[in-house]
Parts: sequence; structure tokens; C-alpha cells
Amino acid sequence: MPLNINGANNAVIEMGVSLRMCSPDDDLKTVINLEKAIFRPSEQYTLGFITWLCRSCTKYSFIAYVDGEPVGYIISCIEGMSRGHVISVGVLSEFRRRGIGKALMIRSICSMVSDGVDHVILEVRVSNTPAITLYRGLGFIEEGVLRGYYSDGEDAYLMVLNGDKFNEFRARYCH
Repeated sequence: MPLNINGANNAVIEMGVSLRMCSPDDDLKTVINLEKAIFRPSEQYTLGFITWLCRSCTKYSFIAYVDGEPVGYIISCIEGMSRGHVISVGVLSEFRRRGIGKALMIRSICSMVSDGVDHVILEVRVSNTPAITLYRGLGFIEEGVLRGYYSDGEDAYLMVLNGDKFNEFRARYCH
């Protein structure tokens, strides 16, 4: 059963799903364990980088729980004065296609919107069709290709949510 996402402030939705802001002191191990369970070794960030992200980007980063167990996370930051950047988002394979990734994206982006961002970027593997479909559905468009972006040599799309699409997103989800 998919999640019913009406706005950024719906923390508890259906199926016992809840989203909680990532605490750098309490959730670092959870994020690291999720990262290892979700991504291939070539896709995982280093412990040092995850630690820095969790400490620097707490306000825009969330963990998804189903019945009290962590099943996904998002880490996002604000860069400069007005650019949001979704750094990493992932959901355990057995919990995908339930709207959890979408809920994480909405919550994170709306938290950045409330702090003044006017556009959001992210990078995604050109082969990650499910993620690309999700991001397009939220209004992101491919801005370009980043050649050899990933450590295994795969290219990434630079995707952007801006302009009218950003305003539509904000009006629809950020109440």
C-alpha cells in the first residue's frame, strides 16, 4: 500500500511509517548501516564523509522507520544561500515502491524550502531508472551528464528542481 503524502508535516503516514530528523549524536550508526545495506561498496560514502554530512546537514536529513525499524534515509544540505542539494537517499530493497523515498524527498526538500532555498540539485546514476522516475515525478529535470562521476566510472545525471517546477512542488507539498 503506497504512502499518502499530503504535505511535509505528515510524519506518520500509513503502514507504521514515520520520518524522523537525523540526529548526529544518535543516528550515525543507523545511517552507516543503511548505507551498507542499500548501496554497493562502490556507491558507499566513506565513514568520514558520512560523519561530516550527519553533523553538517542534520536539519535537512531524515530517517524513515517502519514499525520502529530504520528502512531508509536522506541526507541533504543547503549550499550557499539558496541551493538545496540532495546528497544521498536510499530505501532498503524490500521497502521500495511504497512511497518511502518520495516521502523522504518531500520532507527534506520542504525543510530546505522553509530555510530559503529556491532550487534543488541532485546526482543520480544514469542506470538508476526507478530513482530517475521518482525525481522526474517530483519535477526534477536532467540538466546535464557528469561523465565518470561514480568511482566505478558510471556517469550521473545532474538533475535540478527549479523555476516553475520548484514553485509547483512548493505549492503542492510544502504547507
